[in-house]
Amino acid sequence: MNNSDKNTKKKSLLGEHTSFVITEAYKTARTNLMFSLSTSERKIVVITSSNPSEGKSTTCSNLGLTLAGMGASTLLIDADLRKPTIHSLFGIPNKKGLSTILGGFDKIDDAIDYNVEDNLDIITSGPIPPNPADLLASDLMDSLLKALSKHYDYILIDTPPINVVTDSQLMNKIISGILFVVWEGVTTHTDINAALRSIEMASGKVLGFVKANCNAKGAKNYKKNYKYSYGRQPKR
Repeated sequence: MNNSDKNTKKKSLLGEHTSFVITEAYKTARTNLMFSLSTSERKIVVITSSNPSEGKSTTCSNLGLTLAGMGASTLLIDADLRKPTIHSLFGIPNKKGLSTILGGFDKIDDAIDYNVEDNLDIITSGPIPPNPADLLASDLMDSLLKALSKHYDYILIDTPPINVVTDSQLMNKIISGILFVVWEGVTTHTDINAALRSIEMASGKVLGFVKANCNAKGAKNYKKNYKYSYGRQPKR
């Protein structure tokens, strides 16, 4: 990855360079997510989308940053074991991670990147395994999430797009619910309905929708922004 690529990745994350509009939109999404999880025993959220390149990894990362920014101990897990992104966004190594924990090659403590930002720890994907679905559906994954939930206020899990593979559905029995990312002008109602049918068939729970790449009304000099809001499921 060259310096230009690194700078582009870093600009995707919230920071001093981020506009007020985008920062506040993420904070609003954070507040809504916290209310959605207020009665959950475990605050473990899977973040997914219908298709690739719809902003799910950026959403996952920035929601993690906003939760950590308010003092909540937060863990990001890159469970997209087919096309991982989180390590690139934060510029951290990916030699160890979820795949090496579940494969029995590394202990949990050895594979966590601690304090990537204040109150924010990350488990990257690790090397891409030959059997990602088997690993995510394993009893070891359940045990891992149960153990980690004792130490973190919030756990956010980035997963592959649901209309490509169903990896995000393999953790439904242990997670609190699913946060669904849609990309304005790209994600169609057909895409969303297909994903919702998959979630329903797997007895999953949708906590809300995050709409990315919106035109922020009243925000001068910003034609397109990551303006996030929760919405009801579309009519089928």
